[in-house]
Amino acid sequence: MRQTGVVVDKNENMAILKIQRHSACASCGACGMGSGESKDITIEALNKADANIGDFVEVDINAPNVLKAAIIAYVIPLFMLLVGIIVSDKILKFINYNKNIETMSAIIGFGFMVMAFVIIKVYEPRLKKSEEYIPIITNVINQK
Repeated sequence: MRQTGVVVDKNENMAILKIQRHSACASCGACGMGSGESKDITIEALNKADANIGDFVEVDINAPNVLKAAIIAYVIPLFMLLVGIIVSDKILKFINYNKNIETMSAIIGFGFMVMAFVIIKVYEPRLKKSEEYIPIITNVINQK
């Protein structure tokens, strides 16, 4: 997936870009794009083209990696929530826990989900180092 943006800040081999949200974002609405908010977002990208502040650049975001990142960020925690609820429900019934099983299962499920988010947060620096999930500035279109 290729996008264009403007470099607004630069440090070492990374650059902060202001880009317009992709048209596919409009159908999601999660970020409030349709509610009159600015259509610009700020991202951090690997500056392989040695762009400077104010340069108009081309950014390459590998679509399969975007999908993998979305799975890591959204699907894994949801999966852990469901696993926590289902497994704890079975275990609580097996040990004859006679209080509110549904509430306890929900609490344990949310605990599993939080644990998934913590694990993702711990591994985030390793994922960033791999550069697999980071947008890359591939070309400077217009220099300031």
